[in-house]
Amino acid sequence: MTGTLQRTPPSPARAARHLITRPPVLLALVCLAYGLTQLIMVSVHMGIGWDESIYASQFAAHTPPADFSAPRAQGMPLLVAPVVALTDSVVALRVYLTVLSSLALFGAFLVWTRVRPGYAVPLAAALFAGCWLSLFYGNEAMPNLYVALGTVAATGFFLLGSSRGATAGLAGSLAAVSLIRPSDALVAAVPMAVAALLARPRRISSLAAVLAGLGVGWGEWLIEAELRFGGVAARMRGAGEANLTGLTVSVLEHARALDGPSLCRWNVDCGDVSPVALTWWLAIPLMTAVGLWAAWRERRPGPVVLVTVTGLAMAASYLFYVDYAAPRFLMPTYALLSLPIAVGAIALARAGRPPLRYAAVAFVGAGLLAHFALQGTYAYHLSAGTYERREEVRLATEELRRMGVRAPCVVYGQSGVQVGYMLGCRSQGLTRGFPAAQPPRVRQALKDGVQLVMVYSGARPPRYATEWRVVKLPGGWRARFAPVGTS
Repeated sequence: MTGTLQRTPPSPARAARHLITRPPVLLALVCLAYGLTQLIMVSVHMGIGWDESIYASQFAAHTPPADFSAPRAQGMPLLVAPVVALTDSVVALRVYLTVLSSLALFGAFLVWTRVRPGYAVPLAAALFAGCWLSLFYGNEAMPNLYVALGTVAATGFFLLGSSRGATAGLAGSLAAVSLIRPSDALVAAVPMAVAALLARPRRISSLAAVLAGLGVGWGEWLIEAELRFGGVAARMRGAGEANLTGLTVSVLEHARALDGPSLCRWNVDCGDVSPVALTWWLAIPLMTAVGLWAAWRERRPGPVVLVTVTGLAMAASYLFYVDYAAPRFLMPTYALLSLPIAVGAIALARAGRPPLRYAAVAFVGAGLLAHFALQGTYAYHLSAGTYERREEVRLATEELRRMGVRAPCVVYGQSGVQVGYMLGCRSQGLTRGFPAAQPPRVRQALKDGVQLVMVYSGARPPRYATEWRVVKLPGGWRARFAPVGTS
């Protein structure tokens, strides 16, 4: 087992002769192209989303922190804190995240260039970077991309052995993942922990690094559970209710969401399964199998097996334990499986002798071109639609600002979290229609005489707000202002 986990140095015949063709340089070019493509396809002027507003508000200087639900973790707020603590500019946040995601892509896959020399790693980075999810979420303040890249880095450091640097890298990578999403870190850690125990001799230092990395994020999450959520049991129960966790099968929902929308929940129409998107999806396990076969023939299957098992485990945790679908949940799986897929693609391109090899190269090239064209198209359309919807919210918010809505204030309703973030108000958002009863935050605002604004688009306002002053806002939005002093 130990021998299969050790990296193999490149043979002199295959060593890159020119600077531009060396794998780390090619990887850097991929990451540069990734950042530039983000700026082209996903505008830095994209308005802020619901989850982004929650994460960004936790350390923002201009607005109170939004409600932080039980399943969330502090890693993402910490990641954006250097920007949001200084400015409320969403453009600045987008530019920062574009640079950060590009550097994270480079760092995560750079580790693997030492595990698997050659061109498979730059190709894997390009395959993952070319997914619409990677492009769309590259400059979004969302956790899944960083979980994906952190897990790629962690598996790479694990495979580098028990040196001090590799052990520190493993612990640090898993610590970052566990701070961002503790449950994902736990799933990712299991295959590495098992591999460390099965190795001969056992890799105790690697196992300790895995446990230390998990301890950072889970420790913070459990302490916060006691301080803010009424105890660990209460937070675990709340997290399960929020995420609809339990034994289930959501494969069909994920298949329907392959080409969007970004969330299949709360009566969102996810449409039918796209045959083209399904073909792309089914090609992933097929090409992964080819990569495993190629690694086995090379007599070094260990790294590819480990990363494949980890990727499948992370997919299973969402396909069979979360009762709804969001395409971004599978980003860690796509990142991890990009490595065996790249190994398989290169093996196919080198198979046989001419003219069979020429046909194989053409087949692989056509597959890569189809991947980038399809995923780029999805990224463009999803970004354009999201930009339009968020621009309507932004314009409605600007009108409220022009009307004098300022802190202290409370915003309640559809997209209330985003509107509240931009205005610097406390907020409570709605995912569906208004409930008949007043929420506690609304009652408290009315009692305290704080300016209360109800925002909605298409929803029917509750009865208790029928006499409030109504204002039409851009984009079909409306606002209702509670009279000061009412309760």
